[in-house]
Amino acid sequence: MSQYPVLYAGRRLTSGLLSSMLVTEAYKRSTLTRTATTVTADDPDLQFALEANAIYFVEFFVHYQAPSAELIKTTWNVPADAIGLRSAWGVANGVATSDPSGDGRWGIHAFATTCIYGTRNSASQTMLVETGQVETTSAGTVAFQWAQNTSGLTGVQVCSGSYGRAKRLA
Repeated sequence: MSQYPVLYAGRRLTSGLLSSMLVTEAYKRSTLTRTATTVTADDPDLQFALEANAIYFVEFFVHYQAPSAELIKTTWNVPADAIGLRSAWGVANGVATSDPSGDGRWGIHAFATTCIYGTRNSASQTMLVETGQVETTSAGTVAFQWAQNTSGLTGVQVCSGSYGRAKRLA
């Protein structure tokens, strides 16, 4: 079992050492709407600073609303030299009904691969989950990125209550 950091007998406990053991969390307090854009951009709330030469497990739990004509698409922004993959779970991009009957998307993707998710209907929230391992050489930020899949004026929302967490593994 991986343990970070390793605590050896006699090691001095400092606030920095104790802090490095904690999961870093990010919480979205207010809903953000994006209209007339299909270019994914960092969510201002759902992001974390990563240290150099480290391995992290990152999770994003996202509540969103998307009109069936626009849908939502996602990517991750990671440091340029980071390696790893992300997993994606949510409503399949062909779903635009209040009863998706189990139609979903799940898969493993590169950080920059676009994932498109469907919707329950324009007025109801649904959710997606993306998780992954990020291995860094340089320090930087991992951020959840999103936009409309098809440009429109109604807008896609990432809603309050969405959150993310990152745990350093090594």
